[in-house]
Amino acid sequence: MQKILLRLIIDIGIAYAVLNGWWFIVLPLSFVGIWIFPFFIEIVIAGLIYDSLFGFVPEMGLWGYVGTLVSILFLSVITWVKGSIR
Repeated sequence: MQKILLRLIIDIGIAYAVLNGWWFIVLPLSFVGIWIFPFFIEIVIAGLIYDSLFGFVPEMGLWGYVGTLVSILFLSVITWVKGSIR
């Protein structure tokens, strides 16, 4: 029950920070979420929402997808590091 409550609190914090454009708050919360929980896919969803709100400009090319790409990179790297440490 405590893990579910903690996950909800982290998700609400990430959602609030993404909607306000505070990427510097999303990063530490996502690191904590990826480290604590086995499959924290919410970070990829947060990257998609961030890009939908502040990116996805056709003239930007690949730079419009930075939030999604960074979230997938963080999820992959931290999951790999967590697996090699544990």
